Amino acid sequence: MNHNMAVTVNKIVERYRGETVRLLQKLVRIPSVNHPPAGDEAQVQKFYAGILRTQGLKTESFEPNNIPAFMHHPARLQTHAMHNRPDVAGVLKGTGGGRSLMLLAHADVEQPGPASLWTGREPFSGRLHNGRIYGRGVGDDKSGMAINAMAARIIRENKLKLRGDLVVASVSDEEQGGSNGILALICKGWRADACLNIDGCNLDFAIAGLGGGCCTVELAVPGPQINATALLDYFDEFRERIATLAKERIHLLAKHHFFGQRQFLTTATLNLNNIIMATDDMAHGRFTFWFYLLPGEDPKKFKKHVENSFLGIKVAGTFRIEWMPRLLPAGAVAVDHPFAKCTAGSYRLATGCKPELTGAFMSDMGMVIKYGGFPCINFGPARWGKEGAAHQPNEFVEIETLMQCLKTVVFCTLEWCS
Repeated sequence: MNHNMAVTVNKIVERYRGETVRLLQKLVRIPSVNHPPAGDEAQVQKFYAGILRTQGLKTESFEPNNIPAFMHHPARLQTHAMHNRPDVAGVLKGTGGGRSLMLLAHADVEQPGPASLWTGREPFSGRLHNGRIYGRGVGDDKSGMAINAMAARIIRENKLKLRGDLVVASVSDEEQGGSNGILALICKGWRADACLNIDGCNLDFAIAGLGGGCCTVELAVPGPQINATALLDYFDEFRERIATLAKERIHLLAKHHFFGQRQFLTTATLNLNNIIMATDDMAHGRFTFWFYLLPGEDPKKFKKHVENSFLGIKVAGTFRIEWMPRLLPAGAVAVDHPFAKCTAGSYRLATGCKPELTGAFMSDMGMVIKYGGFPCINFGPARWGKEGAAHQPNEFVEIETLMQCLKTVVFCTLEWCS
């Protein structure tokens, strides 16, 4: 894209600043909390489908449970119910002969926590203050929904020509390790030559994403027990083994080019919850831990390594390991991939700054790469590791950051699809 065209597009996008903010506020004000095994995405997805149709996209809304390929897919997380949790996807057709692009976001948000922790005690206010928009999910990921819809609208209303098709999709059940929504979208047949997942943070381009999941360990000591001493001694042995495993994971992560620089990742490569015991049975308990997998890492080998590390425990007792039914796959896009170059160049056009190529937490990125079979990069305005971060009280996005992201998405769409 030449300089004059870039200046023109930048001015066009800027005219939509107010409408972008208002759309994001409307989305935030429709609560869509993911609370496993269920979720409340239906209302916001209905609203979003209407937005896409109004903007001229050929749009469909569908329930994952009505897709046989999804229901029988081995990667479906069966512990997350998908009734009344629709996906929405629309397409803006290109003139032909170009590459297609999917702009992806997720409609579900994390639980807001106590209202007392939020300024004004209103987690879903969409409050505008000092150039910021506040609310649960405003960054993760209602901003992604707003940006993607506005990008399609700007391109269509201003007759900015695309040769390839532009797909805009909003899926349910991304939070809490779900990813059933993106799997259903793929099983329904929605594809593109590349995907820009607007579910990123700090305007970094995540071209690699962690996988992983959860493991529960059931413990038993010879009983009956009149107190929890024996069980806690047994648990302490497991805690020591997991601490050793965590050090190994941190070392692996620190050596990785795209994850070693993210210090807030290295402190959480393997998280252990405290033991849970029944008050009337001091001989049995359980604990869980979360873990991350790196791109290219074999989940089966990791599982075996964990299981073997527990075998040498000498304290009397027995244990049973229950792995999460489906682990999220890790994924990565090569630095020199044409789509990586396109997104980086688009960011430079939009901001005048050099993009930061890095790694991300678990997201739908790995699912797109593994089961969709096309490259996916995470990018977005959500905050992470700082004040107002996603998943925290008083979550916010800065309007200027929101607009920088929107401009980048428009530039990327024009460059990739034309």
